[in-house]
Amino acid sequence: MKIVFIHTDFRIYWPARLNALNTFLKSKGIDLDVIEIAGGGSPYNFAATSNNKPSFWHCLFPDKRMEEIPPGVANKALREKLDELMPDIVFSGAIAFPSGAASVRWAAEKGRKVVVFDNARLQDVPRKWYVNFIKRRIYSSVDGIFCPAPAWNETFKYFGFHDKQIFYGLNAVDNSFWAENLGIRAINLPARYILTAGRQVPKKNFLFLLKAFNKYYNQVKDPASLVLVGNGPKREILEDYTRKHGISLINFMPFLSQEELSYVYHSALFFVLPSKFGETWGNVVNEAMASGLPVLVSEQVGCSSTLVKPGINGFTFSSHDEEELANLFIKVTSLEEKEREAMGSMSKEIISEWGLERFCTGVEEAILYVSGRDKKTSDLFSRIIIRLWKGRYRPT
Repeated sequence: MKIVFIHTDFRIYWPARLNALNTFLKSKGIDLDVIEIAGGGSPYNFAATSNNKPSFWHCLFPDKRMEEIPPGVANKALREKLDELMPDIVFSGAIAFPSGAASVRWAAEKGRKVVVFDNARLQDVPRKWYVNFIKRRIYSSVDGIFCPAPAWNETFKYFGFHDKQIFYGLNAVDNSFWAENLGIRAINLPARYILTAGRQVPKKNFLFLLKAFNKYYNQVKDPASLVLVGNGPKREILEDYTRKHGISLINFMPFLSQEELSYVYHSALFFVLPSKFGETWGNVVNEAMASGLPVLVSEQVGCSSTLVKPGINGFTFSSHDEEELANLFIKVTSLEEKEREAMGSMSKEIISEWGLERFCTGVEEAILYVSGRDKKTSDLFSRIIIRLWKGRYRPT
């Protein structure tokens, strides 16, 4: 049996997932190929990529950004590559993108199975009714869904899937890497600090974070520092706010290598992610928990209901309530060391169920399910939509 994973590109968290999956599937006698459309540029372009890709890894346009490739051109190239590889099962990115559009069409025309991997819930990316209507028609030819966790069931049931067609483990990271303190001590860090990390874009809600921190900063005698790792178009606004309010304990750091970031995680008191919309999962929370950190996570972050057990390994909060988050900062920075360490240990225990092994077994469960059933077929109207839809690429 041969399966193929297809998406716009596979960066940051994906190489570890797919290399682990390749080893796992080989032990089951299953071949894996990986196809990414574009090799140049990405919203996650800060993540180092290797030019030494394994032989099962194919990039169709290695020197182009996805924005430079018309959807029709990407679709044609993907279908031609699939004709060459002729997999039994295709795992594709979301149907909104060219990767998903091309994969669903190819699978429908060739009578092959297709599983879509997606982590967007209805509330994360609100759409017009007619867009969801079209998505349902396209999904009528999709054999299974690979998503993060059971909290996504409601979304995919809305699109016509049954419980048995939904599989979990998509948003996994290499827990063993993050669990180890690599001890790169050249980084200058405060003695006590709360940590956040990510692209400084609107959905991350970092200005809200600074406002909440400012309230905390002005209420306690010995406040901890706040460290923000990352960069982005909102960086200047964040720095201006810090200067204007004279907050001396806010530290801005650039994007770091994973080895450097590991040390920053292990030296922090708590991790906070304040995103307000569109944060479909939040893999940095996985990293922080695997590093042994308690976490403060906005209720709108996708992973919050799965990974955060309030009072056990951290707390959740409204992404609009500065007072609530400021009070949580007061609470967590006043914890005894033993209490904080106990919460960090619970983070490790909880995230141990969501590592690369979970990713691999989720894929295997999907393979076993769809390979044991007939290919889903669509009505004429849906087939016309599937043939016409080319997907769009909108980086966030």
